[in-house]
Amino acid sequence: VELHERLASIYIDSGKHDKAEDLFQRMTKIKDITASLGFWLNYATFLMTTMNKTDDARKLLQRAMQSVHQSEHVQLTAKFGALEFHSPNGDAERGRTIFEGLLSTFPKRWDLWDQFVDLERAKGETKNVRALFERMAGAKMKPRRAKFMFKRWLEFEGKGGDKKQVEKVNAAARAYVEKLKEGKESKGE
Repeated sequence: VELHERLASIYIDSGKHDKAEDLFQRMTKIKDITASLGFWLNYATFLMTTMNKTDDARKLLQRAMQSVHQSEHVQLTAKFGALEFHSPNGDAERGRTIFEGLLSTFPKRWDLWDQFVDLERAKGETKNVRALFERMAGAKMKPRRAKFMFKRWLEFEGKGGDKKQVEKVNAAARAYVEKLKEGKESKGE
């Protein structure tokens, strides 16, 4: 597996893209390799970024889902969504759709929320980042998670926002704490 991946990297680095593509094609027939999430991501990145074959790269997701273990499907899908954001040939809107689909299925997967926020921040989409933080603030979460999320939101607004936005974050945090207190008081009765 490692030998094949190194050889593919050598071909890519030396500009022999046809040879790299042939090697990737042959690798898809080796079961030990196709079970690897990393292989599919490398192949998709090569197709999308280096070869500008975005449609071929997107078709790989279906093939990859059939080959990797089911426990890795969410991570695989998220990585393909992130590739849409990172690749110069990718479509950030398509990446957003992928993440929205994942979040609607797994609303309590905070790692996905965090990854989505990071991708939007890297793209410089301030409005989208704020919207994601606001959605997270309205979700049910444990106090430790809430503290982390509000801290990140406050940092974000502190760097790029204004005083009004910072106060909005503080107000949302206070509202969360109040809601938490009300829940504890009603349980104590």
